[in-house]
Amino acid sequence: MQSVDKMLQRVSGVMRVAACLSVLAMVLVTVTDITGRVQRSPIFGSEEIVAFLGVLALGLGLPYAHAHRSHIGVEVFVQLLSMRVRRVLKLFRETMSVFFFALVTTMMTAYARDKQLSGEVSLNLGLPEYVLVYVLAGCFAVTTLVMLYDLIRFVLEWRRS
Repeated sequence: MQSVDKMLQRVSGVMRVAACLSVLAMVLVTVTDITGRVQRSPIFGSEEIVAFLGVLALGLGLPYAHAHRSHIGVEVFVQLLSMRVRRVLKLFRETMSVFFFALVTTMMTAYARDKQLSGEVSLNLGLPEYVLVYVLAGCFAVTTLVMLYDLIRFVLEWRRS
């Protein structure tokens, strides 16, 4: 179990660094484009590049955000409930989250396959969009694995107590 935890932490850490690099690249492309526009030589397709990098940054940051509970919670209401009810709610929430993210992963993979078969490319640069969708599906897959691991760990801790 610890080896799975270390592997997921390592993969999430690499994805987090890649997300940070994507945000940095967005900034660099934007600043370079603005500077180029002042000198009448903007970067062709900068909007597409920034949009692709934004999708990557969001997708790559998902596992880290889940692992560190960087999402919004409704703790005020939940704290008023008993410990048993909180555990049942958490079990339900975590289970539904795993199923939802697994479904999104499956659907995104199918969508990427459809895009690949159709040969669809981005408007300005002609980049194959299916590659980005596959990467995003991979990000969702890793997030699903992190959520599933957390769910299993939660159930095992609940049984011990």
